[in-house]
Amino acid sequence: MVQTQTNDESLFRSWQQRNISKSLVQEELKDKGLSAEEITSMLEDYTRYRIGRRNTMGWCMMGLGGFLGLISCVLTMLDPLPDFRGLFMYGFTSIAVTMAFYGCYLVMEKPGDEED
Repeated sequence: MVQTQTNDESLFRSWQQRNISKSLVQEELKDKGLSAEEITSMLEDYTRYRIGRRNTMGWCMMGLGGFLGLISCVLTMLDPLPDFRGLFMYGFTSIAVTMAFYGCYLVMEKPGDEED
């Protein structure tokens, strides 16, 4: 069971790296001689894998954005280098907010090719 799971995950990873469509994945599975039920199951697992990876990336981006925002806030309040106050206040904060919003987008929006 564990061996099958790791084989599936490595297969899913190779599909995602090659960025192939679901129809090509389906054709590849048909060429391997899998039944229609097995192909449907594999496609559902692949969809879950892709959404899971996307969600993980989104949560990481939100966390990094929040952390960078905190660092920006602390550096702005402490003002250790007055010449760089604008960089801390506007530059880092802008990057932090952009990262956090992009992470929210990854988590909350379903990719167009995953819609039914």
